Formats: sequence, C-alpha cells, structure tokens
Amino acid sequence: MRRRNGNGSQQLQDITEKFRKGEAKLIKVLEDAGYLTEREKSTFLDKIDKAVAQKRSSEVLATAHSLHNKIIRVLQNGKGEKRANEGQELEILMEVSRLIQTTNQREEGLDKLMELIRQVIPFENGTLFVLNRGSGQLVVGSVYGDHVDLIGGVAFDHGYGFSSWVAKQQKPILLNELHRTTRTVGPEIGSFLSVPLVVQQELVGVLNLSHSANQAFTDEHLRLLTLIASQAASILQRILMYEEMARLAITDELTGLYNRRHFVTRLQEEVERSKRHDHPFSLLFLDLDNFKRINDTYGHVLGDRILAELGKLLHKWARKSDLLARFGGEEFVVLLPMTDQQQAMAAAERLRTAVQEHSFPRRKRLTISVGVSCYPNDTENVEELVKMADQALYQAKKSGRNRSMACSMGAA
Repeated sequence: MRRRNGNGSQQLQDITEKFRKGEAKLIKVLEDAGYLTEREKSTFLDKIDKAVAQKRSSEVLATAHSLHNKIIRVLQNGKGEKRANEGQELEILMEVSRLIQTTNQREEGLDKLMELIRQVIPFENGTLFVLNRGSGQLVVGSVYGDHVDLIGGVAFDHGYGFSSWVAKQQKPILLNELHRTTRTVGPEIGSFLSVPLVVQQELVGVLNLSHSANQAFTDEHLRLLTLIASQAASILQRILMYEEMARLAITDELTGLYNRRHFVTRLQEEVERSKRHDHPFSLLFLDLDNFKRINDTYGHVLGDRILAELGKLLHKWARKSDLLARFGGEEFVVLLPMTDQQQAMAAAERLRTAVQEHSFPRRKRLTISVGVSCYPNDTENVEELVKMADQALYQAKKSGRNRSMACSMGAA
C-alpha cells in the first residue's frame, strides 16, 4: 500500500504539550497563592496527564473545562476565609477561570480580560500585545481606550517600543513619575505598568497599562497584575492553541495549503456568492507529471520536499483572492473567483510555465498538467464542476502531459 506524502500530526502534538505545560503553570500559581491543597494539585495534574496521553484534542479540552470548573469550586469554598483584598483577588481569578472556559475567540477573550483587570486596577488606557510565533514580533491583540507604549521608535528583539524591551527582559515594570509634557503623540502618560505574559518560560505577550496622573499605580497594583498575568498568559496561550487547532483542521500540514474538506466547503460558498452577484469562477485541477517515479526512485522524503516546494510556488503565483488546496497525493486545486474560462486558461498557462521553469529540490525540473472547468458555463452543479476539471486534467495527461486543457476546449 502506497504511503501518502505528509508529516503526520507533530504540530498538534506540540500544541497539546504546550497546553499541558500551561495547565501545570495555572495549577502552580493557584497552589503558591494558597488556593489549592497538595492533594488537589496532584489530582488536577494527574487528570491533565491522562488526557494528554490519549492524544485526542477533544479529550484534552474537555478535561480542561472540567478542571476549571473544579478550580472555581475550590476558590469559592475558600473565599470566606480570606481577607477583603484577598477576596477581591479570588473574584478576579474566578472570573478569569470562567473566561478560560467560555471563549476561544481572540478578540472576545482579550477584550473581556482587559475589562476584568479594569475592575481592580484604575488604568485609563491599556494595550495587550500578542507574540506572533512566526515572526517573533509583538502585535496588538486588544486595546482599552487608547493604544499605549513608550519609546516607540526604538527597536528591540520583539519589535519596536518599550513593550518589546519588557518582553526581552521578562520582568514587570512600574513607572510612576513620567514627564507627560514630553510626549507629542498618544495619550498623556504619568504612570505606566507593563508586565510580560509568560507560560513555562515561554513569552506569549505583554500587557501595558497607563494613567495620565503620576503615582496612579501602587506596588500592590503591580503585585496583583503580576498574579493576574500568569493566568492571562494561560488564557492567551489557550486562545492561540484554539486558533492553531482550527488552522490545522483546514490545512494540509505538508504544503501549508487548505485541505480537501475545507476546499469543498469554500467551493459551495463560492457558488452561492456567484449566484448572488452573477459572476463566473473557474477551477484549475493540476498534478505533477510522473511524480510516482520521483517517490519510487528517490523516496518519499524527497517527494515530500517537492510537494512542499510546489505549495510555496503556488502561494507565490496566486492572487490574494484565489483559494489553494491540496486535493490529495500530488493533485492540487485552485479556485479562481470572478474568472471566466479564457482567463482561467491564461492563468493555467502562467502556472504551468512557472512550474516548468522552477528548480525543485536536488535541481529537479518538473512539469504539471492542468484541467480547467468554469461555473456556470460548463455546469451549475458543484460535483459535476469538480468532475469536469478532473476529467480535463486526465485528458491533458493522456495528450502528452505538461499542458493545460479545459473541459470544453483542446489542449493549450
């Protein structure tokens, strides 16, 4: 049986492991604060480890929800024994725990987090930065009031601004005597708080708070924000995990293109959009000529590298509006919105030429064959449209490969 080219689910395993570490960090923070007993801590950690061992994302997330419900009950049971200020901390921790369970949307989750912090720290403006793992740069995730940062023109490892310096140092900063008259842009800042959001020594973001008055923040505010930041980091990491899992669910891991299932969903949406606006669209079906020979001669490792390289080439060639997907094996599909048959054939030829002229790994020169179908000219039935493009691809290969062919035309 032929093995399909691909890298498995290593990315999902990595995400799950980061999730486990984040849960362990949350439990440790609560234990250090005196909200969990040793026995409760051990029970929670055991449940998380068992869920991760099952290697099923649904089981891991279900266990997380159960864990957070139990944490809330533990906090509620111990609330009456705390002093007034500790009771306020408990309320925030409880709300943050609820927030962990009830949201997996970045904008919603981060905005609610800022509102919770506003209840215990009197800031006027706040910005929560999220670390982009791809670029290593901090990007704005949520803003309360006006965007706030300091020394914006200075570059550090994680981008521009004082927040990037805090990210590098991974230490909280409290500045209470700033000279507000020296700032020419942005809000007046007399007091400034900045804390890194870190999970298991891994930076996930930075939170900046400001007030126009001097001495607006206290050491107690800094201590409380640092405590909240530990959970805030877990929330942010969890939101990023949901986003990554959602991305993996619709993405082909090897090529970075969409997978077949997502393509079929988007194709149906494009049909509805085409009906509403009365414009055509086209499909390109393509696959690498003689790719089986590459796998059989050089092995699947080189085959994987070539498929990944083709994915990059397709990204470079396509328009932003085009939808690229790996349909299976060495077969790919491109959805071209607002494109008639003549335009689609021209696009197919440009792509075929680009592949022919490209140097693949080990300096391999490869070619593709392309089949084209157009909605609604060829058919208004989605399944027929896909079938016709596939049949045109078959005819292109049968006619000698390295050519483009529409289902109602001859080879180009």
